[in-house]
Amino acid sequence: MSFSRKGANIERKLSRMFYKRGYATIRAPASGAKTRRVIYPDLIAIKKGVVLAIEVKYRSKGQTIYISGWQIRRLLEFARRAGAIPLIAIKYSEEPSFAFVNANYLKKTKKGNYKVDREVLAYAVTFEELNRMVEEKINQNLVHSNIW
Repeated sequence: MSFSRKGANIERKLSRMFYKRGYATIRAPASGAKTRRVIYPDLIAIKKGVVLAIEVKYRSKGQTIYISGWQIRRLLEFARRAGAIPLIAIKYSEEPSFAFVNANYLKKTKKGNYKVDREVLAYAVTFEELNRMVEEKINQNLVHSNIW
């Protein structure tokens, strides 16, 4: 199975995980160099007004992940326009779950790209923790809304 096909399968798996938790999800139809001029992430997950814009990265081993500068700028621009939280979802084949890192906290390399290493992963949250944070934000918004 090709690397890009594995990546698409991982994106579909993550989309289903969010959907099962009550999110509306949209997976981008294509990714990579073919979509350089298009500004959208791999996956969008929305739950009661909380929008997550997600770039999904899959690696077979726990090595450092390098992400191009244009890809992170694209994600951050989409998130700004949508009022979304920009996330990088990382899945290593030997790990059972995903790790989520806010794209604003990635380390920039000398060449202008970004990297996710063990230091950055120390700040990552699991799918369960991310879902709990979204639920807290939803509840906070309900308390402060003008509906009540």
